[in-house]
Amino acid sequence: MRGDLELRKISMSFGREVVLKDLDLVVDEGTIMAVLGPSGCGKSTMLRIISGLIPQDRGEVMLGRKSIDHLPAHKRRMGFVFQNYSLFPNLSVQGNIGFGMRMMKKNRKEIRERCSELISLVGLAGMERKRPHELSGGQKQRVAIARALATYPDVLLLDEPFGALDAKIRKRIRRDLRSIQRELGTTTVFVTHDQDEAFEVGDKVAVMNNGVIEQRGSPMELYERPRTDFVSRFVGNANIIELPGTEGRTVMIRPEDISLRKVEENEGEGGTRGRLVDLIQLGPLVETSVLLENGDTLTVLMSRSEFHLKGLRKDDEVKVKILKFRSFKECEKEVAV
Repeated sequence: MRGDLELRKISMSFGREVVLKDLDLVVDEGTIMAVLGPSGCGKSTMLRIISGLIPQDRGEVMLGRKSIDHLPAHKRRMGFVFQNYSLFPNLSVQGNIGFGMRMMKKNRKEIRERCSELISLVGLAGMERKRPHELSGGQKQRVAIARALATYPDVLLLDEPFGALDAKIRKRIRRDLRSIQRELGTTTVFVTHDQDEAFEVGDKVAVMNNGVIEQRGSPMELYERPRTDFVSRFVGNANIIELPGTEGRTVMIRPEDISLRKVEENEGEGGTRGRLVDLIQLGPLVETSVLLENGDTLTVLMSRSEFHLKGLRKDDEVKVKILKFRSFKECEKEVAV
């Protein structure tokens, strides 16, 4: 069954603990939806409800505009990839990938051809006969992805699939996942607590907090136009302060949307001033902390070349110019000042 995947008012509790609260989410057919949120926000529970591994208390799971709540997990045509691989240790790479097809009573020729296709697609050619203990973490996860795709699922579900891998391997595999998904066009839900993963993998990103989706949109929309305080803080870095020169106007300012310069000798008192109290070298970038006269602290991000060109040093008195900000309460568009 093809079509958009839709969750309508999904609620779930475990005893007195409310895990999901009237959660709504639409995943367009053929796209990757990255669900981004902190540990314990309900991401994994949501995936298990979609797959049919656990039933929700209320709400509907729809696929192609039809409810699939009546279908058991093995009839929902969904592939599931877990963080810990869950490979069968006694089976080879080919045996693991073909396991689901054998359970579906597919003939040997079809299983062999499908396994060969997927082994090539995930970059494991030549490793068909290896057992899981002979593979690296990245290779095991490639096997798990191929196994989940072997039965031609309508939806692919990935639960923090790269959490156990080191940073370089994680980056390589998530790019490969994007490539594989584009080639196959499988509707995919990818959950993670890592913003970089969500932004790199997802066509759309849904930010989840305390059992609800706070905002859904493109990575750029979430970063540039967060609708809630939580989204602004969780997606990238943000300064949440009272805007200087106003009375009680709380705004979000991204660290890169602030300009600094040293206060010149004999300069007048106009404008917003502060003191550069800390700095951290981040490769090509420099992150600074500026203590304003009103007691607020701003995080400011600039290129290393700009930082040195301006001759900035720790403990310098600086002039602060806010280039762009956003106010949540007034639901403003971005404003340049």
